[in-house]
Amino acid sequence: MSLKDILGEADTADFRRLSEIHKDGWGLSLKGFAGASASQLSQDRTYHTTVAAYADPMFSALSDMPAQSALWHLRWGSPGIAKVMENQQPFAFDDIEFMHNGHIVGTDNVNVLDNPDFEVDRDIVRSISLHSDSAIFFAVIVGYVRQGMNLSDAVLHAVEKLRETYPTSSYNCIVRDAEQMVAVQAGHEGKTSPGITKHYNDYGWTGQSEDYAVMRFRDIKDEKNHGLGVLVASSGFRQDTDDGWRELGNNTMLVASRLTGRYFLRSL
Repeated sequence: MSLKDILGEADTADFRRLSEIHKDGWGLSLKGFAGASASQLSQDRTYHTTVAAYADPMFSALSDMPAQSALWHLRWGSPGIAKVMENQQPFAFDDIEFMHNGHIVGTDNVNVLDNPDFEVDRDIVRSISLHSDSAIFFAVIVGYVRQGMNLSDAVLHAVEKLRETYPTSSYNCIVRDAEQMVAVQAGHEGKTSPGITKHYNDYGWTGQSEDYAVMRFRDIKDEKNHGLGVLVASSGFRQDTDDGWRELGNNTMLVASRLTGRYFLRSL
């Protein structure tokens, strides 16, 4: 299914409009997408740009492209993190892909990037991005996977590790490998920071940042109400309960099978 198949025209446009604020570029990764022939599925399709989604005509074209699994990311860069292609998500390393909505800083307002004592494999970080705090989060996850953990366990341990030093940061993320998709809502008590609220207000979006740290999910079903998979998203566009949207809940992980689309919830 394509993004428009799942969200519909109106909600796809509403999602795209979010890039008025999340305007530091966007990216996607499609797995099992329909190529020249609908009967032949290619392995993947990726796209990254520093152009905001609302100004990029490729957004419309790609939102019509069917896929078996898809990651869509509208980037709002952390303060001081460059608007360059290297920092556009979803990030990829081996067969794992990752996107993050958060800013990892300590109580002294020092970014994890500037903490040489934080334990992480710097070679992995360099392979992802040298200039992104999200890349460090991803590298921690990759490190645990390389130790033999499955993806959901690796994500859980990565959040625990980062929270030891950065307890008030947000670790909302979606991660995917060949077998699983893992979505995590893990903010600081689920609260929106004053800085984010001010930024939304400055753009005329007053009141729309109240659920900034919230993630929601809903089942994807066919016309006969058979389950096909699951959709998980950050807030910021229309997500009505009448359409089946449910809040993921803070400190909660959704783990979905890439093979069947079935999923379960797990506490952090």
